[in-house]
Amino acid sequence: MGAFKKPKYQETAADKAVREDIERRREEELEEQEKLEAKEKKLKKRKAKGMVGMRSLFSRAGGKGFYYEGKEN
Repeated sequence: MGAFKKPKYQETAADKAVREDIERRREEELEEQEKLEAKEKKLKKRKAKGMVGMRSLFSRAGGKGFYYEGKEN
């Protein structure tokens, strides 16, 4: 029975390089994904405040709206 044992797996240099490359790429993708999520979260907050978007170019700060009656300073 001992003659039919499978040999233990020994990782070759090429296998090790491929595994390390895959791990490095996975780490880079995760970092990129986290940066993208943070950027989207920041943009969503700014849109909610009215700082960014189509209508934000014409609005006034402080929630005064689009139109202002009276003198402008």
